[in-house]
This record gives sequence, C-alpha cells and structure tokens, in this order.
Amino acid sequence: MLELARSSRGITQKELATLLNRTQAAVSQWEHNLREPNEDDISLLSTALDYPISFFYQQEIDVYLPPVQGHYRKKAALKAVSRTQLESHFRLLGGWVNKLQDAIEIEDGIASPDFLEDISEASPEDLARQLRAKWRVPNGPIRNLTTLLENHKIVVAKTWLFNENVDGYSFHTTSGMPVIYVNREVDLDRLRFNIAHELGHLVMHSDCLPDAEREKEAHRFAAEFLMPGHEIHDQLINLRIEGLMALKARWGCSMAALVQRARHLGLLSEERYKSILIGLSPYRKKEPVDLAKHGFVEKPQLLGMMMQYHLEEVAMTATQVRDMLHLNDGDFSQLMLTLGLGSGGMFISHR
Repeated sequence: MLELARSSRGITQKELATLLNRTQAAVSQWEHNLREPNEDDISLLSTALDYPISFFYQQEIDVYLPPVQGHYRKKAALKAVSRTQLESHFRLLGGWVNKLQDAIEIEDGIASPDFLEDISEASPEDLARQLRAKWRVPNGPIRNLTTLLENHKIVVAKTWLFNENVDGYSFHTTSGMPVIYVNREVDLDRLRFNIAHELGHLVMHSDCLPDAEREKEAHRFAAEFLMPGHEIHDQLINLRIEGLMALKARWGCSMAALVQRARHLGLLSEERYKSILIGLSPYRKKEPVDLAKHGFVEKPQLLGMMMQYHLEEVAMTATQVRDMLHLNDGDFSQLMLTLGLGSGGMFISHR
C-alpha cells in the first residue's frame, strides 16, 4: 500500500525519503516488507503522500492487485515514472469499483457483462458484427456508445489521465467487472473511437501482454463497430474532402478515421489516400464539426449510480463512503466531481 500510494503521487523512493528526512534505503525496506515503519514514520508518510493512515492498513489489499487484463493506448513519449503513476491510478480505480460493487446485489442492477461466448477463428470485424447483433444495436451510427456499454455492465470512467500521451485503458477488476478508463481531454470523435477500441480489447484479448498486432485488431474492431462496412461502404465511394464533414456528422467518427475506413474497405488507392491526408493536414490537431450538435453524447453514469446506491440505498453517509475508499477529503470530493456528484479536480499530482 505504501508503494501504491507513493507511485500514485508520481514520487520516487528518493524523493519520498527527502520529504520524510529518511534514507532511500529505509523507504525501500518498508516497501519490500524488510522493515516496519514506526508510528512517527507512518504519520509522516500519511502527511507526505496525502492519504489517511487507514489507507496503509487496508486488509482487503487484493482489490488493488494489478488487473488480470489491462490494455492501454499510449505514445512513445510516455516516460517510465508517468507510466508507473498511471498504472497506480488504474489499480486505485479498480479497487474503488470493487469496493462499490461489493454491496450491490445482482438483482439491484450489477451483473456480468454480456460478451460473446466464442471468439475463436473470428476476425475483429466478424466479432464487432456479432456483438452488435447480440446487443441488438440498430443499424446506423451509435449516438451514445457509453450508455450502450453501461447497459451491458461495463464501467466507463471518463476522467483526466494526467498525461496527453495516453488515450485509454481497459481491464477487469479482481471481482471480474470490466472497466474502460478514457482520457476526457480529447475531442468527442476521438473519445468515441478510444472507447470502442478498448471494448475491442475486452472482447478479444484475455491478457494484458503489449502487442502491436493486438492494437491493430482493436482498431479494426472499433472501426467496424462504429462504422459497419455493409452500411458505410457506398457512402465512402469517390470520397472527397468536402464530403467528410457530412460523414463525420452522421457517423460520429473523425474525418481521419473515415479516410482510414475507406482505405481499409479498398475504396481508396494509395495515391488518393495520401492526397486526402495532405488535404486534411490543416485539421490534424482540431477537426471541424461539433458532434454534440449532431446528437452524439458520451457521459458515463454507471460508476456514479454505484456511488449513489451506497448513499441512498445502503444509507451510508458521504464520510462513511470516503472512509470505505480510504481517501482524504480533497481526493474524495474531487472523485465525486468526476462522477457528476461534486466539485473539484481529481488527484492533483504533488510534482
């Protein structure tokens, strides 16, 4: 728990030792269970890392174990310290979901996700089509992808990921609940594709081994799930830049993704593909078309409903929920904001 608290704050052992006026060797020995900190040390750790003392004495520490499955989209620029901090936050999120889920009975609305039973020898596109059919998704664009997933018991947490080089992360908690964690600081079109990409990982990949081929498969799944080939094919014939904005408004996907879709469906020559990409270069950082004005919305609610269940049905006070999650007042109020239940920002790094 000490290592988790430290890494979640983006602090190295050496930096923590400096804050405590202790040696790095002492911090390392504490983290490796070779030496136990005394009461004064624990009080200093609580202050330096801004976690209540109870955080370090949790008995159910298995809820924070690294997930069985974990996939996240990151860029090469992500540094090791940043990656460790992010992974710590993913573990914390998994622990919170486990704790909140624990008191909710299946008949009260939380059950296992309704994924495909047999994925052997099926392409990502086939699996995307099969899942749309199993979930009875109507033809055409999916206006609210988040609600669709949450209706099938997949937690979507749209929170700030602390680093612009990370788009999303997906995993199963130790209790088996799937979670998709996405960077809220991206445009809606990119956010939607990120959610669909992570859904592809949850459906297709049972381990968290990093692999470029898995990323390609998740991309192919997302493209077919959001833009079914049999529906969009004819709309991408003779594709022109001037028509991309209208297609984006219809399908809720970026113009760049639509171009890639046309290419994957064999509707663009390599020369024409490169020509369109050059034409889109002015929009590389910010594309036109506000998807919210065209009926697309991605507002997660399931995790907030789980929190409200504890406050209303279990009749816990906010203080009791805070203590159950072992958070300080600031972090708890900031978590509540991300769930639409409070005000503040989430987990401001000490660095």
